[in-house]
Amino acid sequence: MVTSGTIGGDSNFDAEVDACKLRIALREAIEKDVGVENALAQLLVTRTNCQRQEIEAKYKELFNIGLCEHVEEVVQKGNFLDSVKALLLKPRVYDADCLHEAIIDGNDSTICEILTTRTCLEMEEIRAIYEKEYESTIASDLDDYLESTASQKDFYLKILDSPRNTTTNVDGEVTASALDTFIKAEQCLWDMTKCPDVLDILAGHNFTQIRAILREFQRRKDGNMEMLESSLKKHCSDDVLSMCIVMWVKAIRNVTQLFSELLYLSVTSLAADSARVIRIVVGRSEIDLTQIKSHYMMQYNKQLQLAVQQKCGNDLSYSNIIALIIKN
Repeated sequence: MVTSGTIGGDSNFDAEVDACKLRIALREAIEKDVGVENALAQLLVTRTNCQRQEIEAKYKELFNIGLCEHVEEVVQKGNFLDSVKALLLKPRVYDADCLHEAIIDGNDSTICEILTTRTCLEMEEIRAIYEKEYESTIASDLDDYLESTASQKDFYLKILDSPRNTTTNVDGEVTASALDTFIKAEQCLWDMTKCPDVLDILAGHNFTQIRAILREFQRRKDGNMEMLESSLKKHCSDDVLSMCIVMWVKAIRNVTQLFSELLYLSVTSLAADSARVIRIVVGRSEIDLTQIKSHYMMQYNKQLQLAVQQKCGNDLSYSNIIALIIKN
């Protein structure tokens, strides 16, 4: 499937011109006590991440301070600043930072989101950056965090090494054998201590193979059309492990639709999950945000941009920069 982001960059891009514009805006914010948010938003959301990296480098060269560092000195802490920092960081550096913070905070939903939705190449880059930045590995930090939660830790570590979408081979015998394993696991109420092979199957094959297994599971015995996700939610007593497996399966089926669902949950919960909104909207802005917007409209009969503005409108600068990225 061909996908597209909402940010395409400036065809007349000049890093030095942009750096000087931002320098003026940031200095005026300090000297004249005027807002800088609009100037930052209007410029940054119309540049690609590669162009922003050039601006950051040129800013430091010209003014002896990093753009991100200067912004942090001027802009108050909050969702707008977090959005700007997400835009200024390289995508996989941002992922590594978010993953490290999630592991420290014990935020399984974020850990799961990042581990399940990145490609094989993206995960390799995240792992390398994580090790360099934090002098530790994702695997060892997960091992420490989940020391007493065997099945969940096992699944996280397995999907770290999953082949994901690197090949497209499908083996009919593997599909048949996996189907038998899944049916037995369902009968055991998805108790992974009794059926550990389930995790090996879900994480050990390429996505095309797993999709074939999922289709056969949905067609199982007497025309039962219940999907694996529904069965897990209904029968698995380990809520966190169930959430992780369900997110993994949904990512394999259709990752843009999963992001649409996660955004819906983020903006309809009692307290908006702004960190997730920023992570998805910024992170997918040059990949498939156009398709995520379309899925959101089809699934929930509402524009994503409008949903964010209605939920987060009280935080005007934040809701505006997110809306600009979505609309761009």
